Amino acid sequence: MAEIFYSDTTAQLLERKVVVLTGGAQGIGAATVTLLHELGSHVFFGDWSQEHGHKLEQDLLAKGSANGGSVHFRQLDVRNYQAQLALFDAAHAQHGRVDAAISCAAVSEPGGWFEPQDLNLDTVRNEPTPITASVEINLTSVIHFTRLALAYMKPTTSLPPSSPFSKSITLISSIAGISPAPGLFSYSSAKHGIIGLTRALAPWAPVKYSIRANAICPWATDTQLLAGVKARWTAEKMPLNAPADVARYIVQCAADDGLNGKAVLVAGGRGFDTEEGIETTLGVWMGEENAVAFQRGQEILGLGDSWTNDESGKTR
Repeated sequence: MAEIFYSDTTAQLLERKVVVLTGGAQGIGAATVTLLHELGSHVFFGDWSQEHGHKLEQDLLAKGSANGGSVHFRQLDVRNYQAQLALFDAAHAQHGRVDAAISCAAVSEPGGWFEPQDLNLDTVRNEPTPITASVEINLTSVIHFTRLALAYMKPTTSLPPSSPFSKSITLISSIAGISPAPGLFSYSSAKHGIIGLTRALAPWAPVKYSIRANAICPWATDTQLLAGVKARWTAEKMPLNAPADVARYIVQCAADDGLNGKAVLVAGGRGFDTEEGIETTLGVWMGEENAVAFQRGQEILGLGDSWTNDESGKTR
């Protein structure tokens, strides 16, 4: 599995670039907003927490950016499509473009819906609306965010052929999106979905929109989501990311034109491309005969233009 390294030189390509980011008021998102601001990006970030979002905005404005960065916060619920649209509109209205889009918004697993002590033939009659809300935040809103990003970053003029920068979408999955995660039923489902979304975008978006797409898969990270297990985790000396560690790999994927279709596992502050591991072992886990046929099938399926939808828009 190839290791991916953070490069200050590459990250500096985001200076004066316009970045739209959701889930930016706390944890990994806030660390990413802070790093982008330091690099000199014009960051437009949204979050449901008005308190934390405004505080981060004010702290960064007071600190200033030696590289000319700016920061703008809007309170939003990512389940509201129009609210996400307004965030992109704000960036585009001020700068006339969007250069990078980063989706960090997420919530933890809602408890009390699958546990044996809570689930019986009486309680099962209650519609599990918190599960629906969790999937809407962790997956549906990300698909909507991706659609918006493609529209706002669609090229109107070509960058010079020698330009080292290309526009990008960076999505946040999780170790729970690439491995078993007992007890994380809606969360793991959604995070696996983000890997699926990235895989669908990776061969397609560069051809259709000249936009790259990557996913970040943090393992244990020192945020509020790890609070319940952090004491034992640290006592066992297990690998632990700081939010700033994950932010660096988000920025690397946003800036590096050589990264597309990666699912970057961030563990103990280091990044590894898990997609390469899956691709190079295809014949092992699928079987050599199936792997050869699969690769040929992928060539036949192409980018899906001729078979994914009929004239009514329904998938065949």
